[in-house]
Amino acid sequence: MSTIKLTVQKVIQPIGEIYITKINPSDLLTMSVVDRRRIENDEEILGIQRELKREKVLQIKSYLSSVDATFPNSIIVNTISDYVVSKSDTEIELTVDENTFTIIDGQHRVEGFRENEVHNFELILAIFIDLKSDQQANIFSTINSQQTKVDPSLNLSLELNSEVFTPKKMMIEIAQSFNYDNNSPWYNSIRMLGSGSDGIISLSAFVKPLLNFTYPEKDYYKIRNELMQNKADFPDFEEINYDVKRYLFWEFYKRKDFNSVYKILFNYFSSLKIILDKDWLNENSLLNKTTGYNAIMRLFKDISLVGLDKNDLSYEFFFEILSPLKDLNGIINSENYGASGLKAANELYVEMKNTLANKKYSAFGK
Repeated sequence: MSTIKLTVQKVIQPIGEIYITKINPSDLLTMSVVDRRRIENDEEILGIQRELKREKVLQIKSYLSSVDATFPNSIIVNTISDYVVSKSDTEIELTVDENTFTIIDGQHRVEGFRENEVHNFELILAIFIDLKSDQQANIFSTINSQQTKVDPSLNLSLELNSEVFTPKKMMIEIAQSFNYDNNSPWYNSIRMLGSGSDGIISLSAFVKPLLNFTYPEKDYYKIRNELMQNKADFPDFEEINYDVKRYLFWEFYKRKDFNSVYKILFNYFSSLKIILDKDWLNENSLLNKTTGYNAIMRLFKDISLVGLDKNDLSYEFFFEILSPLKDLNGIINSENYGASGLKAANELYVEMKNTLANKKYSAFGK
């Protein structure tokens, strides 16, 4: 049976010895299993790991396509003495077997390399030997319960430091303009990190629909790679084409046309501010909170497609179509549509859409 020799650094901690090394992802995949909850003989067997989330694995695979991908933290595994051929403070030799390692933490990162060859990528590996199942479970639990979840708005704000003009960067700058422009319908109402403003809606919640109108999330690193490889000149993205009816801001982004996107959204929000003046920026209303915002952005997509056909996305166009919504003015609250969540947002969206479509002279209803 074959073996593998790994150069290690032995570390001593209260739990015992840990061997820190590096390993090729394909070798780790060949030599590892994951102890998950499972059903055997109609009984639940308690494993250490959670069920694998395919969506998370796909996100990692997409990330691994980026030109500067990195996993600087270690994959944590356990092995048993049966697989240890020899070990010292500087080297460990292990039998190569599909059960050599049990992954304690990092299963999604490892799965990201399956059927996904990534060149010039080594993984940092922390190896325990002969840990009991309860010890492995405690390590996994401690790592995953003690981590502080990063604020999504902080993640977005960090994009502003990017050396390339990604779609995220453009939409964050648009959100900033809406928050800081004295004439903006959203003036001082978006929670920008470090601004000192409480706001009504978070940066993350405000930007998310704008990104969904620009590109599919799975393509973020594909777009970023092209930007990174063409730093001197903004690429034309000839190989990336999206349906304008689904990603209506993509063509504007390709031209770095910040002003047009801002103006279109400004026209839309300004018309809503007049028509729904009792609800707009009212803390007791849902309209400008995440629930209402998601509803009006779904409505924006519907209406903007009408405007694109007419080649008109002016304030006058939006105001004419949206005017029937005055019937809802002052009643967009949790008593009528629920406090929060997708269900409440959908109910409000459907009510708005039906209100527009039911008006005999509504351009939207024709």
